[in-house]
Amino acid sequence: MDALIGSLEALIAKKRAIKQAAMQQLLTGRTRLPGFSGEWETRRVGELAEVDPENLSASTPPDFSFNYISIDGVDAGRLAGYTKESFRTAPSRARRVVRAGDVLMSTVRPALRGHLFFDGRLLNAVCSTGFAVLRAKRDRCEPHFLFAHLFGDIVDAQLQALLVGSNYPAINGTDVRGLRVTCPPTLEEQRAIASILADMDAEIAALERRLAKTRAVKQGMMQQLLTGSIRLPIPNAVAENGSDQ
Repeated sequence: MDALIGSLEALIAKKRAIKQAAMQQLLTGRTRLPGFSGEWETRRVGELAEVDPENLSASTPPDFSFNYISIDGVDAGRLAGYTKESFRTAPSRARRVVRAGDVLMSTVRPALRGHLFFDGRLLNAVCSTGFAVLRAKRDRCEPHFLFAHLFGDIVDAQLQALLVGSNYPAINGTDVRGLRVTCPPTLEEQRAIASILADMDAEIAALERRLAKTRAVKQGMMQQLLTGSIRLPIPNAVAENGSDQ
């Protein structure tokens, strides 16, 4: 069991490294996919997406109910949890309206990469003001491509520069709009790149689920063995020696 867990951990680390290398190539235009050509260009996020396009106002009905996504509810691209809230009792940060296809970029401790592509399956969603909500301008940007850039080296280097000397690790909407990303000349190439990276993410996620299941099985076996719920059979040689004494 330990050997299987170790091999899965090593495989996941390898797949993550492969994906990171692929991002460095595909998100910069160093490696082009077959069938695509043309010069890449550098664009600012504010050109490619609306930033925080919808917010709950102070006049929102007190009994308005929604599903709230906090900063703690997102873990590196995964929605880990949410709470049901009403406007009357919700945290003061619960203000950003989220729609299907939006990208949630963590602006608090952004180096932790607590970003999320929102697929819309959670209805009536509102997120914390600790996120910047990026709503891609669909004639200019594929949202999955923009989301992928948030985990890439180009954006990471800019975030590190913005946070140098800061007492509080956070950025604001102006900072987000000013972030630069490299883009291919067509939406089709953006979609193709995003699809490849999404497939890699899906493979890693499947391995992580398998690892979690294996760890759970090991934990269950240990509990049963240590409590005597399961007894190990006595080897024949030991049993025979014991009977001779």
